[in-house]
Amino acid sequence: MIGSGIVEGIGSAVAFGAGDFSGGRASSHVGGMVAAAGSQLVGALGMLVLLLVVRPPVPSAGPLLIAAAAGLFGVVGVAALYRGLSMGSMGLVAAISAIGSLVLPLVVSVVAYRAHIGIGPLLGVACAGAAGAAAAGAARDSATRSALLLAAGASVAFGMWYVLLDLAAQADPLWALTTTRFSASAFMGAVVLVFARGRGGRGLGAAWPLLVVAGVLDATGNGLFVLSSADIAVGLAAALSGMYPLVTMLLAGLILHQGLPRLGYAAVGLAVVGIILISVG
Repeated sequence: MIGSGIVEGIGSAVAFGAGDFSGGRASSHVGGMVAAAGSQLVGALGMLVLLLVVRPPVPSAGPLLIAAAAGLFGVVGVAALYRGLSMGSMGLVAAISAIGSLVLPLVVSVVAYRAHIGIGPLLGVACAGAAGAAAAGAARDSATRSALLLAAGASVAFGMWYVLLDLAAQADPLWALTTTRFSASAFMGAVVLVFARGRGGRGLGAAWPLLVVAGVLDATGNGLFVLSSADIAVGLAAALSGMYPLVTMLLAGLILHQGLPRLGYAAVGLAVVGIILISVG
């Protein structure tokens, strides 16, 4: 039977992938920074409501500072990703952004936490990485250099977000998520105050429904990742969550009719194999 941590990790991937698709579409109207700020604000307000309802005890300052740092990495990654997605080749940009999400948490799990990961899950992680590589190859020809650079920057930022959020969530997951969101919102809000003046709010009317969807789904993905990493090793949780590019690529094919070549189908198959291997391990 598939454990709850596995299900939560897969759910996180679905939420992240669909949220990134919505955010990328919004970014084509208002730009990456404004789209990131809007989605982060929606997520922050949702987490605040949940915090007021649950009212968990306030942790010490250390975990909150770590969560705030995670928020900065997260929002930089989101802004870079959304801008890259708006340039086209959604499958490629999303796949490259996931590489750091897979590698950095796994290294931390093994080196810092000395987590024991069996051969099955390791092969599953390898399949997840191969799925991302196949997704990248499927869209390679249409990528621009700027989109690739943005995706690479998002990759490193997301890897750091996974590691820091997992560390902060050990004190209290809800406080960690809420602090991360408000840290990201405050940072991007300050940037947008300057950036948005040059745009005059152009395109916001068409973008705001997409931003709401992106914010809600991204916050859902965050929460599911924290739940997953509490049940299984953070590297394995990140490997499952890090397969979100496949969801983005499938949505781009279904809705935007961006072609899904043979490598795209191979990526989906590798992802399924990876999920099975991680589950049985």
